[in-house]
Amino acid sequence: MFRAGLSGTNWTGKTETIRRFVRENSHLAIKTVSLTSLVDRCPFPMMEEQTLEASRWMIEQVRAICKADSEEIQLFDRTPVDILAFTLYAESRTGNGSPMVLENALELAKCFDILFYLPVSDEWPINASGDQSRIQFARQIDSYIRKAIDQFSLDVVLLPWDLAERQLLLSEYFSGLPVTCRNGR
Repeated sequence: MFRAGLSGTNWTGKTETIRRFVRENSHLAIKTVSLTSLVDRCPFPMMEEQTLEASRWMIEQVRAICKADSEEIQLFDRTPVDILAFTLYAESRTGNGSPMVLENALELAKCFDILFYLPVSDEWPINASGDQSRIQFARQIDSYIRKAIDQFSLDVVLLPWDLAERQLLLSEYFSGLPVTCRNGR
């Protein structure tokens, strides 16, 4: 089992980076895990109205995925770093804190072999809808991601903005993993 994940705010290219990496590395048995479907199913307010309950729920869902899956390689679109960031945002927004939620998210981060961070750049946002309030919120979440990385001394690998450079760096981290046939398992 090798578990990696890409963290970053909206429109930093996480999904496209994963799609391209999986396509270019078809010799690896990579299972992609998108947390977007979890966000859509969460019974508690998320995003701009994020609650600590939503963070707790997300932690439990990701923990269940990590425990249940036996794929050799998992590549997550969003990670516990993002959950930490949204939790810090919820604490700031509501004035209520929950050390237990933060501790659980930090424990969950230990289930990952490597965490990548895709920061915003001068070229950000890509493929954004143009809604300035959504862009502002995404910028705010990026600041919470950076805060979580610093506050909890998280070991993350900063990915470059250029997609080709990202692919090369990801390939370096995934080299040496067992080559398996995706369709022949």
